[in-house]
Amino acid sequence: MVAPTYDALKLPAHVKTILVTGAGVKLITTDIVQPPNHGVTDTNRLSGIMSGGAEANFALGYAVNVDSNLNLLKSMYNHSLSLPADAPRPVYVFVSSLAVYGGPKCKPTDYVVPKDTPIIPGSSYGVQKTIVELYAYDYGRKGYLDTRSVRLPTVAIRPGAPSSAASSFISGLIREPLQGMEAICPIAESIDDPALDNMPFWCSRTKTVVRNIAYAMCMPESNFKEGEGRSINIPGIKISPRQIIDALIEHGGKDKFNLIRFQKDQAVINICKTWAGEYDNADFLAMGFEADDPKTGFALAVQDFKDELAANQK
Repeated sequence: MVAPTYDALKLPAHVKTILVTGAGVKLITTDIVQPPNHGVTDTNRLSGIMSGGAEANFALGYAVNVDSNLNLLKSMYNHSLSLPADAPRPVYVFVSSLAVYGGPKCKPTDYVVPKDTPIIPGSSYGVQKTIVELYAYDYGRKGYLDTRSVRLPTVAIRPGAPSSAASSFISGLIREPLQGMEAICPIAESIDDPALDNMPFWCSRTKTVVRNIAYAMCMPESNFKEGEGRSINIPGIKISPRQIIDALIEHGGKDKFNLIRFQKDQAVINICKTWAGEYDNADFLAMGFEADDPKTGFALAVQDFKDELAANQK
């Protein structure tokens, strides 16, 4: 077995490896190419430039979403060479996105059956995710690493500041008003706009997504059928922007709705139009992944965020 090659970086003098321990958790801050790895083998790759940002800044999107992932794959494999010959291969979980889909079968009103739907990304972000999925697949196919790519639905409700993702407003319509801040709805010009009903999104509760990403790391490799790839669609539920606004009113009151400003953003709309509103979960549920209840899942996501706000105020 021959290791993939790469040009080693000359690290600046300020780069250090910091190991923080406590409560059974280890946090390591380091360069990813040639660090001491403190026995770490398995990896979840979570970071990236989101859809809107990757579309707006082509070079940055590729540098972060493609090049850094390839460096990490190479680094992981080089570290694996120091393991005993009979040791399990390190697990690499690449957190991808349903943005890999696009084309005529992937409009907001479409129902996607993954096996029957070609990968035709409608954004630079989707292309970048597809490229890394293929890299990861090949590292798995060659036996270098035990690789898995998990394609996330829209995650709700994301904490923190708005991101550059085109779907960021899905969380923002709940997150900002519940904190007394204005939120922008970029796909509609008023509460009467039919886009609030005609542009559904495929979403999952944050807790469910975290559970499914963790499961992807420990899932038996035998769950993958030979010749069928190593990519997994994390299950989701369909939710419309109007249902999100209704949930805001239910959980926050009518006054919170008044904090929503309708302001169409064509760049956001163009990206969102390339995303299907619903996917078949069956194959991935059979692999052991979990889905939210379609009737209660989004309400629970809102309640989770409210609970987090309350905890932070104590």
